[in-house]
Amino acid sequence: MLLNHLIFFGCWALFYTIHSLLASNGFKNKTPLNPRAYRLVYSIFSTLSFGFILLLGASIYSGFVLPPSPATTYFGLMIATFGLFVIKRSFRNYSLRVFLGFKKETSSKLTLKKDKLQSKIRHPLYTGTILLFLGYFIYNPLLVNLISLVALLAYLPFGIRLEEKKLIQQFGDEYLQYKKDTPALFPKIKFS
Repeated sequence: MLLNHLIFFGCWALFYTIHSLLASNGFKNKTPLNPRAYRLVYSIFSTLSFGFILLLGASIYSGFVLPPSPATTYFGLMIATFGLFVIKRSFRNYSLRVFLGFKKETSSKLTLKKDKLQSKIRHPLYTGTILLFLGYFIYNPLLVNLISLVALLAYLPFGIRLEEKKLIQQFGDEYLQYKKDTPALFPKIKFS
């Protein structure tokens, strides 16, 4: 049982490593694909490998880390639903078809998105994903779900750093100021 969970954690680590490698400009620039085709291949690969890991996790016999209850079921579903809401809202600044590679980027010059949800947090997709994974673990507190959450939380500091390195290269001082003014994952709470 322990070996299965270690392999599962290793699969998440491999997924996040490949995800970061494939998202890097250095790797993208070495491929013969145009940006749109690359984005489409990347999206398909990411979706299939993510689905594989979820199926692997579902196939592992795993015990409860915490005792489930009606309260944790309800609370977990609320957090996961809120996470999905955050993910959906974060796409309001972007075209999902462009993001997935189904449509070519229309603008020749990309602009830094700093309005809507991005005015409160820099990485709403990561925030929504954290809430989704956390909510699902609270809803179904199995060891395998805790491993998924821990793997995500372990990856995010690296993933954010790599993503922001690309954004600084792309937007320069504008992004540095945005980074200084806007928290990464959770909005500032002001007590007045």
